[in-house]
Amino acid sequence: MNSGIGMGAMEMAIICGVLVLLAAVGAIVFFVVRAARGSSTQAPHAPSAVAPAPKSRDLIFFLRFEGADDEAYVRELIGRHAQIAGAAAAREAALDLVRAAPTATHAFVGPMTSAIAIEQCGCGLSGGVIAGFRVGSTMPLDSVSDDQDLGAVVAELRKIAAWTPDRFAHAQVAQASGVMGGSPTLLSVKKETRPGHQICVYCNQAFLAHDMKCSNCGARPTQ
Repeated sequence: MNSGIGMGAMEMAIICGVLVLLAAVGAIVFFVVRAARGSSTQAPHAPSAVAPAPKSRDLIFFLRFEGADDEAYVRELIGRHAQIAGAAAAREAALDLVRAAPTATHAFVGPMTSAIAIEQCGCGLSGGVIAGFRVGSTMPLDSVSDDQDLGAVVAELRKIAAWTPDRFAHAQVAQASGVMGGSPTLLSVKKETRPGHQICVYCNQAFLAHDMKCSNCGARPTQ
């Protein structure tokens, strides 16, 4: 009799243990399912950043000059480089633009994304002479971040002048039309960034650093 009671108590204990275990497993499953549902209702992840557009292999430079002497010089430069055959001629064109650039009044540098000819680029300005220099590379190119910084424009031209022959794909120098309302828009260069220039303390105009007086007002530089 006592052994039967003992066996019954043991069975009850086993059953209770199984029930407790099942309850524990059920609780774990409940919380796991709840957590999964909670995560599924959260806001979706923000889309990944859009990959940057591939760099252009074509750059276009526009430099505007005004004044009889500068205009004549730049027209002659454009005519001299009307036909560019090979890397050596392209480098020489870039160097000639480096030499002319200190007197430029407006500039633009950017990727050449259009098939339009340089001669048809209006540039949004009238008067003066606008020299366009298009250069293609076998490798992706960076561009000048500030077109108004003439020093940066000249530095970029110097880089091109130092390219090895395998970097060049093509190059062209031509005069832009300069009609009003055209594009791209040239920006007025910052006077203080003109290489080899100084600013007149009287009229705030830039003139060549080696000149003894301002070309605009005639004042002499202060010592």
